[in-house]
Amino acid sequence: MADAPAASESVHSQKVHAHISHAVIATYAADAARDVPGVHALIGGHFGSLDRRTDPDRAAKAVRVSARNGGVALAIHVIVDWRASIPEVSAAVADAVTRYLREMVDLAADVTVYVDGLAPA
Repeated sequence: MADAPAASESVHSQKVHAHISHAVIATYAADAARDVPGVHALIGGHFGSLDRRTDPDRAAKAVRVSARNGGVALAIHVIVDWRASIPEVSAAVADAVTRYLREMVDLAADVTVYVDGLAPA
């Protein structure tokens, strides 16, 4: 059986033998980023309530996905805890998301982390 053509908003994963939608990839990336110490919240480009850790739908909107060279490029928007090191948290988020996507769906990811602000002290 021949592979079906991929939807424009999906990426093929050899590991799971399927096309994975950008929405699913965003959800996986948000899950990985949320678990990084120092990440207060993920934010989908709309400044409002910072308490978005527990809302997976809103968290996934904080991740922009685009296809790139057989993998994906991700832009992740975070709010960092007040006393956390921004460079350390950003590096940890990029590393966690890259590892998670590689382990879950064998997908290469180029991750850019945008710190949109600091949580109140």
